[in-house]
Amino acid sequence: MYAWNLEASAAMWGGFAVLEVCLRNAIHTQLSSVADGDMWWHAPALILFHDQRQQVTDAIARATFEHGPGMTAGHVVAQLTFGFWVSLLTNRYHSRLWVPTVSAAFPYWVLRRGDLHFRLETLRKVRNRLAHHEKMFNRDLLRDHQDILDILAAIEPAVSDWVAQDSRLPAIVAARADIVAGRRSTSL
Repeated sequence: MYAWNLEASAAMWGGFAVLEVCLRNAIHTQLSSVADGDMWWHAPALILFHDQRQQVTDAIARATFEHGPGMTAGHVVAQLTFGFWVSLLTNRYHSRLWVPTVSAAFPYWVLRRGDLHFRLETLRKVRNRLAHHEKMFNRDLLRDHQDILDILAAIEPAVSDWVAQDSRLPAIVAARADIVAGRRSTSL
């Protein structure tokens, strides 16, 4: 079971990597268009609450430390956590960010913003469990995987198709009984 858990956890990371990059780039693009520049965190029209402002301040400090005077908006965006981007979809940002701009980052999303936030918050927690090497064998990993695909499809369907095609996770989940019984070996 431990070997299967390792293999399944490793297979989940690919989808999470693509999701995180697509999510942050899509939201960053929308915020930049409203702020009339890619350093949207300085725009007076885009007021963040204290905890998100602090996260941006910390990301700027890390990006400046790593890149010095060559620091770009992209360096700051990459420093912001998955949790930061998910937090911009909470109810308290509905009127402030979702309605005027962030909703455009998800042109194919047909459900409510709250449904999107709920799925992303659930995935954020799963991602953190993976990062801490916790057991995943009691989760419906195919449901989590489908949530990743659905959110990617809301941003860019072709990316969702690519992840669905290349993901090892469905085969690993299907092979669980054989792996646990020792009839199939795992790979990391």
